[in-house]
Amino acid sequence: MKNYFLALLLLIFNSCNENLNYNLTDGEIDKDYLFNSKNTKWFPKNYDSYKSDIFLSENNFDNLDNFIIELYMGVTCHDSEREIPRLIKILDEINFPDKQLNIFLLKRDKTSDYGYEKDKNITNTPTIIFYKDSIEINRIVEFPIETLERDIYKIINEIEYKNAYY
Repeated sequence: MKNYFLALLLLIFNSCNENLNYNLTDGEIDKDYLFNSKNTKWFPKNYDSYKSDIFLSENNFDNLDNFIIELYMGVTCHDSEREIPRLIKILDEINFPDKQLNIFLLKRDKTSDYGYEKDKNITNTPTIIFYKDSIEINRIVEFPIETLERDIYKIINEIEYKNAYY
């Protein structure tokens, strides 16, 4: 009876884990995927090693809560490997709500099976799009112009900002 119960418990545990698809290479994911997928083994180390710019603690980022951020990235993109852990660390440090962050994995050709990128003009990854009241305000494409902290600050305060591909 004890073995039956243990087997049942293992079956339930394994079926719950199967719902967490850590094998995705394109589609919508969450931060948990970034920390735990075999496709993003680079993420935890890069996240832990990043030290945010002092600018972050010296300036007010409270109005970022008025934004929705869409993040388009590739799991085999060296720019995503560099910038996404930094971005997530920054957002965590300023307590940006996870429910306002939408993360999408794209294939090498900047597409996904579900078309999340359709009509978004994604030419490079990562692309970080900032929306306010459902309107795109601005985006960071591939890499920041100054630092992520400073670029985000300019965007959310509507200070003149142009991404590298503008």
